[in-house]
Amino acid sequence: MTGFWGDGGAYGAWVAHLREWGAGGDPDPAALPVLRPEDWAEDTWRRLAVHLQEAVAARFGHWSTALSAAAADRAGARPGAFGRTLAHSRTGLRGLRRFTAHPGLPEHVREELGSLVDESITRTQQALEENLDGLAASGVPPGTVELMRRELRDNALTAVLAEERAPAPGRPRRGLLRRRPAEPAPPPDPWGAPPPDGPPRRRIIPG
Repeated sequence: MTGFWGDGGAYGAWVAHLREWGAGGDPDPAALPVLRPEDWAEDTWRRLAVHLQEAVAARFGHWSTALSAAAADRAGARPGAFGRTLAHSRTGLRGLRRFTAHPGLPEHVREELGSLVDESITRTQQALEENLDGLAASGVPPGTVELMRRELRDNALTAVLAEERAPAPGRPRRGLLRRRPAEPAPPPDPWGAPPPDGPPRRRIIPG
């Protein structure tokens, strides 16, 4: 059991991986050891749960920033440009969901962590829909808003929720993650910049 504590052993390997991955790195997840519920006491699992949540929240934040930057770069571009940006951004979400299904994590941890990520994706999609309502109220031409709304719905971020993360049959046994929920990363604001030839628009910050 000694190797599981401090900065060594399986615990140390997972914490080091999560710190690098959460900072935007690309460590090899295949090198991570398999963790079993009986390996550690519950307080050790809770500490690892905090590291898991913080890493996922940080990674989600990197994804959100990248989506906002890509959307701003395509402001005023041809119809379909923003939809392609959204579709491309789903690659990052798939990577997040795959990580939450890592086979080295016990089943109940995979299920709970995956649920937290899926809830964040759903909230982000809802926030983007609300941004469009705000743009319409601020005087952006209705045709522009409806085009953006159509592209958002045709290329919804939530489409990834229908995709399988990884085989993980059964139901979670314990609630280690939900007792210490991570703060979700703020959803992106891809429509903060005014159109090239139009009036300035009010910046809509998702709540």
